[in-house]
Amino acid sequence: MKLYQLLWIAITLITSQPALAAGEGLLSIHFIGNCWTQISDGNGKVLISALRRPGEDIQLAAKLPLELRLGYVSGAQVTFNGKRVDMQPFTTGETARLKLGQ
Repeated sequence: MKLYQLLWIAITLITSQPALAAGEGLLSIHFIGNCWTQISDGNGKVLISALRRPGEDIQLAAKLPLELRLGYVSGAQVTFNGKRVDMQPFTTGETARLKLGQ
């Protein structure tokens, strides 16, 4: 495979978004600091429960509503269905807890 083909594949993987089924939402999180993160789907299934580090990203499509818990909210930039989420109303101290897509 030639270099330009590999670059095209890499760009496609980075820029493509998961296709959404009915009743799903797209959650994207970019981490700028260490942040404990837990994400549960509309069935209550825990999809992610881990410490995330600066430079890491999460992008997932899942059944709504999504429940999001962040242990250090200042370390995360959250987007839901393409729109930036204002975390302030859901933040107590340095932690945040919210439901998206209700």
